[in-house]
Amino acid sequence: MELIQKAYAKINLSLDIIKRLSSGYHKIESVIQELELYDIIKLKKIEKGIKLKCNINICPANENLAYKAAELLIKKFKINRGVEITIEKNIPIAAGLSGGSADAAATLKGMNNIFNLGLSEEKLIEISNDIGMDVAFCLFGGTAYATGKGNELQRIEDFPMLYVVLAKPKFGILAKDAYNNLNYKKIGRQLKTAKMLCAIRKKSINKIAENLHNDFEYSVCKKYSIINEIKQKMIENKALNALMSGSGPTVFGIIQDKAIAENIQDSLKKDHYFRKKLDFVCITYTNTIH
Repeated sequence: MELIQKAYAKINLSLDIIKRLSSGYHKIESVIQELELYDIIKLKKIEKGIKLKCNINICPANENLAYKAAELLIKKFKINRGVEITIEKNIPIAAGLSGGSADAAATLKGMNNIFNLGLSEEKLIEISNDIGMDVAFCLFGGTAYATGKGNELQRIEDFPMLYVVLAKPKFGILAKDAYNNLNYKKIGRQLKTAKMLCAIRKKSINKIAENLHNDFEYSVCKKYSIINEIKQKMIENKALNALMSGSGPTVFGIIQDKAIAENIQDSLKKDHYFRKKLDFVCITYTNTIH
C-alpha cells in the first residue's frame, strides 16, 4: 500500500523576533500562512529500515527532516516495520518556505495513517517539537498566530484568498545562519504582528499589505541586495506589497488580481538581470485548511 500526502509551503506575513532564550531558541510572534505550493510525499511500508528517495539532490538522508520524522515515530512507538519515503520536491530548498518542515509534517501524518497509530493532531504537534519548530505549523495548516518558539499556534479564520508571487535568488539560507547573523539592536522593535492580526480581523487587504514585516530582513538584506531589488520590482509592477519570507531568501508579493500576478511573474522571468539572479519564480495563492 502506498499513501500520498501533500506537503504545503508557508510564508510569514509578519515575523517579530522578541528575544533569544537561554535554550538557544528565540521567542517570536508571527502570522503564518499556508500556500497552495506543495511537495508530494509517497509513503510505503517495507520490511525494515527507512529508505529515502527524492527527485533532486538533497541533504544526506539522516539530516533530512522527513527521515528524522520517520525515525522518531519508529523508535517512539516501537514500529516493527520500515518505511520508504519518496519526495517529489516542488518547494525550493533553504528558501524560507519551510519545505523541509512540510515534508516532515506530511511524513508524520502519513505514517500515523499507514501504521494505524491513532495519534491526534495535538499529539503529532507535540512529537514534532523534537524535529523542528516549523513542523508544528505545517501540521496545523491554514492561517495561524504563532507564539513562543513558533510552535504555539492559534487558528485564524477567514483569511482572504490572495495571489502570491514567489521569487527565490540563486542561493539558499539556513535558518540557523539567519539567526546567528541577527542584529539584536534591530529586532523586536516594530512588533507588527498585533497590527497584522487587527488587519485580518477587519478583513482589510490594504492593511494586511501595509503591515507585512520580517525582523530577519535587516540583516539578510544588508548582505544580499537582490532581496530588496526583487521587492522593488514586484511593487513597481503593482504588487500590494512584498516581503522576504522567514529566514529567506525567497521574496513574496501579495496581489488581489490574477492578471497582475501573472504580469509580475512575467516581468521577473523576462528581465535579463533577474533571469541571471533567480532560480525559482512562480504564482501560487493563500490556502485554507486541508
